[in-house]
Parts: sequence; C-alpha cells; structure tokens
Amino acid sequence: MIGDDGFDARWLGKSIPEHHWHFHRRLLERYEIVLAPGEFSEMLKDIASGKAPLVQRRSAKSAVYLVRNRRLFERYFVLVTDGEVRTTLPPSKSLKRARRSLPG
Repeated sequence: MIGDDGFDARWLGKSIPEHHWHFHRRLLERYEIVLAPGEFSEMLKDIASGKAPLVQRRSAKSAVYLVRNRRLFERYFVLVTDGEVRTTLPPSKSLKRARRSLPG
C-alpha cells in the first residue's frame, strides 16, 4: 500500500477538508503521526461512542479525549469543542496524570 516514496496509495482520490487541516498538522507536529485513510473517521466514531475515554472536561462545551490509534499502537489527546474536533493537545503532565486516573 505504501510505495517506496512513502506515499500511501489509499489516499488517491481522497482529500482532507480544509477545516480539519489544523488538527492534522498538530497531530504530526506533536505526535509525529500521519493518519491513514479512514482513521480520522474511526477516531470520530470512537469519541462519539465513548470508546475514546473523556480525560478532562474543560468547559460545558469543551472536552479532551484520549484516542487510541490501533494501527500504530499510539495514543493522543484530542480537544473537542461544540462537538467538533479542534486540535490535538501535547501530552502535558496534567493530561498524563488524568489519563493514569482513568478506570481500566
């Protein structure tokens, strides 16, 4: 699927909406992760279903979730505001502490 040039052929004919580019840039910058096709949708489903645990409630409209990328065996923090994914947050001490206090 991934060629010698590093291009994942599953991206042919696909695109990322402009309003999600901030999220993807921060995910690369903060976690060195590039999502494969379908992984963003999977992340959204995990957040909506409760599979991605709520780590921290920031306000009535804003919360941080811990998302697990099954392909990469990596976890990252996602900020959701008004039901929309906004950005990934760096793995700060307070978020790591909150993650450790999660059940299970």
